Amino acid sequence: MCRGAGQALESVGGICVGIERDAVPRGVSLVVGNHPVPDAASFFAGEQVLEVVARSHDRIVALISGGGSALCEYPIEGVPHRFVSEVNRELLRVGASIDEVNLVRRHLSAIKGGRLLRFATAPVQTFVISDVCGADPSVVASGPTVPQPHDPAAALGVLTRLGIDVPPAIGAAIEAEIDDLPARGPVTVLADGKTAVSAIVEAANTADVPSTAVETWLRGDVGDTLANFIETARPGITVASGEPKVAVHGDGIGGRNTHAALMAARLITGTDFVFGAFATDGLDGNSASAGAIVDGATLERGGDPGEALARSDSATYLDRAGDLVRTGPTGTNVADIWVLWR
Repeated sequence: MCRGAGQALESVGGICVGIERDAVPRGVSLVVGNHPVPDAASFFAGEQVLEVVARSHDRIVALISGGGSALCEYPIEGVPHRFVSEVNRELLRVGASIDEVNLVRRHLSAIKGGRLLRFATAPVQTFVISDVCGADPSVVASGPTVPQPHDPAAALGVLTRLGIDVPPAIGAAIEAEIDDLPARGPVTVLADGKTAVSAIVEAANTADVPSTAVETWLRGDVGDTLANFIETARPGITVASGEPKVAVHGDGIGGRNTHAALMAARLITGTDFVFGAFATDGLDGNSASAGAIVDGATLERGGDPGEALARSDSATYLDRAGDLVRTGPTGTNVADIWVLWR
């Protein structure tokens, strides 16, 4: 996105926060944050972004994409960095929904939920590549330039329901009133998961392979979502996008997509079906892979997957079976893609 802005504008300056070192336009400094859990690098990135926005007196262009919630963070006063990291890690572990995760994140952050606008001294125009079902720009990277209501009771309610302890001082910091946020500027969504699905369907059609795009988003419990996806798939290729919920139950290696792929391997065993699940940013959980492609013979190669699923160790199993897909970071994030070929 940063390189695209550099091509579209005569001159650019500022900061780009990414997940790895890469080329950026002249005049832009690159800061590498951490994902999926914010750490010291992410907090440094957040501090630098706040400084850049505060001293920019010309038009500000905000380029927001999925993953930004972890890559770029700065806590509100009274909330330690360590608490933010621990809460993010626990929300991922218990499989909280994206709405719950973003609700909590923005109440811990001086950046999210439109709070970045409080530091801006110039108009802000936002462009979004969305990794969220429905392409809601307020949820992507927890909406740093898209104001959202302050609802501390709801955020604390999520933490309580999920069994995450909140010390009284931190609870008071979350409940503290915030000044009225400035009105949001123009926001344009450039792409989302449906964009990727359309591209896959178009490529399949070009190759004379019958293809179907699922109109609804992949969401909810991964087991139920997967069973419905496979049961309703039409002949040829069926493609869908979204982020179903997967709870982590062990200390294994894997992610949302490798877990879904291994579950699918059980459902399609003995058939001629092929199923693929991919993180479009190339980074599926802690698996060091984008996801996996499985078929009706995966269990013959890998054996009983029960223990791997129970320990959230799907990537280890699928690596042994030869089914992992490694792409490295792709540079964009439009949620997960599932493909079934039958």
